[in-house]
Amino acid sequence: MTPAARNLLDLLRPEGASGSAARARALPPHAWEEIVSLALDHGVAPLLHRSLQASGVLAALPEHLRARLDEDRRATAFANLRNCAAFRDIARKLRRRNIPLMALKGLHLAERVYRDISLRPMGDVDILVPQAELGNAVATLQRMEYGPEEDMSSAADAMLELGHAVALGHRSLGTLIELHWTLGEPGYGYEAPVEEIWRTAAKGTLADAEVQLMSPAFMLLHVCAHLACNHTFLLGLRGLCDIAEIVRTCPALDWTVVVDQGRRHGWERGVGAALRLARDHLGAAVPGDVFAALGADTLDSAMLSEAIEHLLSSHEIPGDFATAPNFLAFVERRGIADKLALFWRRVLMPRAELALKYGVPERSPRILFCYAARLRDLVRQYAARAWTIHFSDPQFREAVARHARLALWLAGSR
Repeated sequence: MTPAARNLLDLLRPEGASGSAARARALPPHAWEEIVSLALDHGVAPLLHRSLQASGVLAALPEHLRARLDEDRRATAFANLRNCAAFRDIARKLRRRNIPLMALKGLHLAERVYRDISLRPMGDVDILVPQAELGNAVATLQRMEYGPEEDMSSAADAMLELGHAVALGHRSLGTLIELHWTLGEPGYGYEAPVEEIWRTAAKGTLADAEVQLMSPAFMLLHVCAHLACNHTFLLGLRGLCDIAEIVRTCPALDWTVVVDQGRRHGWERGVGAALRLARDHLGAAVPGDVFAALGADTLDSAMLSEAIEHLLSSHEIPGDFATAPNFLAFVERRGIADKLALFWRRVLMPRAELALKYGVPERSPRILFCYAARLRDLVRQYAARAWTIHFSDPQFREAVARHARLALWLAGSR
């Protein structure tokens, strides 16, 4: 772990810079440059700003770094205000049509956990609707100018078969809505118990709209499993901060749900590892009996070290790789035949999936041209980088190997 990473983690702890104010004030300008740069890369600069502001250490930073942190927090607040406005409009429209709605991660965390929308950046607005209401929800969003103008209602069945979410961008505002009907991507280690999540949800207000709110226990479970089981710790420090903040601000959460669900679905190693990292590096006050029940107190220390290293270096992995398990599976495979088979399956995806991806009717003759477009896009997106991994970037190659080791280790509890 680099000195900048260690300093950043120390500053993000609940006691923040106040626990080591003298040492923080003594840091040289070049050290602050590295700390602030790392915080920006991981999307935790607003949290660093909060910690330094609360302790009075913010004034010790060089002026241009204070300005960068101030600007990033303001930008986060403005972006989230736009996201809140979009969510409010969607929630009210869906409520008029009696379609239940739940916000996932970003928006819920920003308002209900961090309790300050300037502290938790989000790239898009993730929402969950019941599977039975998917077609109605898509139609409603399209009438609100999200997604293609072409009617997608007939593709609802294909969506259910092909994935766990569909991204719908606003045609003029650019706001991106990720509409989920389940949680976790099938085949990548984490598929949440959606029926139980809906059953334990409570009515509440979010962005000034009445919605269903995920219980704190399931929110914690979802964030832990998403970070560890679904993305093998390749989503950056923000996910770990989310875990620590949920534990800190929701002291009455039902830990038995976290333990029982983790065990029942085989996620105990991933959830336990995520909680261990949050405790060891951010001071999250997780009860000891929870660690014992999940087996987290006896986890391999070498693998935990690899996990925090993978998490801290995730910003060095290009974004399209960090969120693309298919690609990482591709480069992890040793045989050329396996690689080609996987690549070809991604080119020859089902017509329904191709239609959704390129906005072309499934029965249109134009769908044949989409296969050529798919081949072109895959080559453009991955070929050059795959060459780089194998032949000219040892650091990237080691990150991929580490990803494979962690994935095998996390799968050991399933």
